[in-house]
Amino acid sequence: MMTLYQFRLLSDEDQLDLLYKDGVYIGKLQTEDEWILLYQLECFYIEVVYSKYRCFIMQLRCFRSTTLLDPYLHHMNVSNLVQC
Repeated sequence: MMTLYQFRLLSDEDQLDLLYKDGVYIGKLQTEDEWILLYQLECFYIEVVYSKYRCFIMQLRCFRSTTLLDPYLHHMNVSNLVQC
C-alpha cells in the first residue's frame, strides 16, 4: 500500500501515471480559470488542477482530510443511489 508521503516522493510524471492507472475518479469542480478533478488513491485524495485556457496541469494537491471533500459533495447527484 502506498502512503501519501511515498506518493509525494515520486516524480510528477510517475505521480500522474499512477493516478491515471490506479486512481478512482470522484468528481470535478470548476472555477473561472480552472478545472479541478478529484481522485482517490489508496487512503488519500489528489486534486489535479487544470488551466481552462491552456489545458495543462497546473498543480497536484494531495490530502487525507475528508473535510476538504465538502465542495465536491455539493455537486454530486446521489438520487440514483437512493431507492424508495
